[in-house]
Amino acid sequence: MRLAIEEPIMFSVLQALIDVGLWDAWTAVGGEKHVEDLAAIAKKGVDPELLRHQLRLMAANHIVQETGEDRYAPTAFSLALGDKGTHVAPALRIRTDHIAQCAMHWPAFLAKTDYRKPVDDSDSCYVDSFPERKTFFERCSANPVHQESFSSFMDLWAKQKRPWPEFYDTTALLEGADLSDGSPFVVDIGGHHGIDLLRVLHKHQDLPAGSLVLEDLPDVVASVTLATDTIKTVGHDLFAPNAVQPVRGSRAYYMHAVLHDWSDETSVKILKQVAAVMKPGYSKVLINDIVIPTTGTSCYQATLDCLVLQASANERTEAVWNKVLSEAGLKLVKIWPDGRGYESVIEAELA
Repeated sequence: MRLAIEEPIMFSVLQALIDVGLWDAWTAVGGEKHVEDLAAIAKKGVDPELLRHQLRLMAANHIVQETGEDRYAPTAFSLALGDKGTHVAPALRIRTDHIAQCAMHWPAFLAKTDYRKPVDDSDSCYVDSFPERKTFFERCSANPVHQESFSSFMDLWAKQKRPWPEFYDTTALLEGADLSDGSPFVVDIGGHHGIDLLRVLHKHQDLPAGSLVLEDLPDVVASVTLATDTIKTVGHDLFAPNAVQPVRGSRAYYMHAVLHDWSDETSVKILKQVAAVMKPGYSKVLINDIVIPTTGTSCYQATLDCLVLQASANERTEAVWNKVLSEAGLKLVKIWPDGRGYESVIEAELA
């Protein structure tokens, strides 16, 4: 009942109430309200009778609190839905924009492809699920709404994870770094809004200006505002024709939840770009990603594995990581688990 009916219906109603602007309006005025009053303040006209049905479901799922007949009070979560600073509402829309339709298409896609593991980034279940026939990142680039839901979700998701300098030894990494000539300490490839570099800066507050480099698509880094000169931004498209990694000789090249979005073949190409600019005996590749255990995979890890599989990517075991690294001219040095059964930092260097 929960899987088949309750969860999808609850989410569809929640999204509809986001769309009519109920949460924004209610957060602005606050307080307990009658259903008629809530219908009146919604930014788009909504039938009070329709809203009555939907708020019953929101109360049953503890999104709002029922205080009497047709009376409701906001909760911390419903207030967050209406607070644009939290990014909760656009983050939830990732299900509507990206996840739900692809997940529903998965059985049909597997039947269509004779139940073979998908490995072609350009002909994935995700591509086959939408009329545009674009990859995930192509759809995001083409539609600001799709990009917003992805970006908002990634920002919230990153905040739930354990900061990587807490389980990887960035102190030892820094002690072995030569930053005297302006060389970078860490280049965060696909670093989005820079939360992982800010976590490095929080631990190592005396790093010189420009020693941390946030690298992502030009449109992404153009939208980033960072109140520090320690982090500089560099726009780079990994998949541009004849793409070359623009930052040479960094102490570390860091990627968080980047390679799990791509097939092994594409991941090798990305890593080869990095290997070409690394300094032998000095530079490190640090991949913050899932390492699937040989037994006892957590629900989180298995879910992410099947999610990215729909984009013809996959999470990887240590053996597969070794293979991918080796094909890119790298060797695995050490795996640093986060202690929560989520992700690990995979440390590698030139072979």
